[in-house]
Amino acid sequence: ARAPPPPTDVRDARCTVGNRWDRVMAEEDEAVRVLQSLRGKICEAKNLPPCHGPNKMRDCFCTIKLDQEEVYRTQVVEKSLSPFYGEDFYFEIPRSFQYLSFYICDKSFFQKDLPFGKVSIKKEDLYKCNCKDSWFALHLVDANSEVQVS
Repeated sequence: ARAPPPPTDVRDARCTVGNRWDRVMAEEDEAVRVLQSLRGKICEAKNLPPCHGPNKMRDCFCTIKLDQEEVYRTQVVEKSLSPFYGEDFYFEIPRSFQYLSFYICDKSFFQKDLPFGKVSIKKEDLYKCNCKDSWFALHLVDANSEVQVS
C-alpha cells in the first residue's frame, strides 16, 4: 500500500483514470469504427476550504464532465473537508472532447448546487494518468464564472 502524500495547504483531489480504445466491427456495413470508454475511480479530496457560516463543514459531491456535459456524479459526503468518495466510474465516450473535468460541488437545499473546485485534464494528457493513483491540485472556481460555449 502506498502512503498518502504529506498534507499541505494546497487543496487536492485524488483519482485513478484508465482509458480504453476498442475496435469494433460493425456487421451491417463491415466498416470498422472506434469506440472509446473511460474507466476510473474517484477516490477523495483533502484540505477543502471551509464553508462560510458557523458549521464550516461541507456537504459535497463530485461530478465528471466531458467538456461541459456531465457524465457522472458521486454520492454526497456530508460534513467533511476531506471527503472520501471511493466510487468507480465507467462510461462510453459518445463524441470527441477536449477536457475531462472533475468538479467538487456543495450540496445546497436552498439554491442550485455550486461547484467550488475543479481539476481538468486535456484529452491528450490522459495517457499520463493511465492506471495510476494520482493526486491533482484542485483549482478553486467561482461558480458564476464557468461558461458553456457551443
